[in-house]
Amino acid sequence: MKKLVSIRALTDRLNRKLAKESKKILKYKPRLESDDNVVEYAVVDLKTNDIINFHMASEIQEFARGLGCLASLEEVSFEP
Repeated sequence: MKKLVSIRALTDRLNRKLAKESKKILKYKPRLESDDNVVEYAVVDLKTNDIINFHMASEIQEFARGLGCLASLEEVSFEP
C-alpha cells in the first residue's frame, strides 16, 4: 500500500537534504499566457545564487527518489 506524502513535506525533505550542499529548492510559477496552473521547482545554489536545474511538478517525485528523500512505497500528493 502506498503512503501519501504532501508536496510541502517533500519539499521540506528535499531542502534538508540540499542544505548540506548549500542548495535549496524553490517553487515558482513561470510566466505563461495560458490559464494553466503550471508549477515548477528550481534548485538554487545559495553560495553563487545560480539556478542549477528546473523540475516540473510531475518530475519532482523522481528527483526526490534519486536523492533518497522519497521511499519506494511513498507517493506524492499534489493536493493542498
